[in-house]
Amino acid sequence: MSSQISSPTTGCSQTRHVVEEGIEMLRTLLPDTMIIAALDIIDRESVVKYKTSWGRQHYEVIGTTSTYTVFPQLDVASTAVSSYCTCPSFAFAVLISENHFMCKHVLAVCLADRWSRCVVRPIEDNDLLLKFAGHVSP
Repeated sequence: MSSQISSPTTGCSQTRHVVEEGIEMLRTLLPDTMIIAALDIIDRESVVKYKTSWGRQHYEVIGTTSTYTVFPQLDVASTAVSSYCTCPSFAFAVLISENHFMCKHVLAVCLADRWSRCVVRPIEDNDLLLKFAGHVSP
């Protein structure tokens, strides 16, 4: 990633520099293919953040073959896994083989939420319950 991106405004240039530094740090922890795939998900606006009236947030990533539910921050101190995704890659690479600590969907949700790039959709409490039960399509 080039660190010499020109911009007409100083604020934009500083923001790009911070983003590039963050991506460089990610490259020390994650494979480039995963980072690129996560950035592609964000660019396609495939990270959906559902918000209830009482403040609950629920994330989904609309993939090319399926929609995955993502829990970017689990509040369980007794587990080695701090996030969860319903995709097969998370099950294999994170839970079974322990080759990675997250999948591209979790990374996309974390980055999109941090950069305010999620597609935000309000959702009623009952609809969220049905979504958890698997009865409402995205």
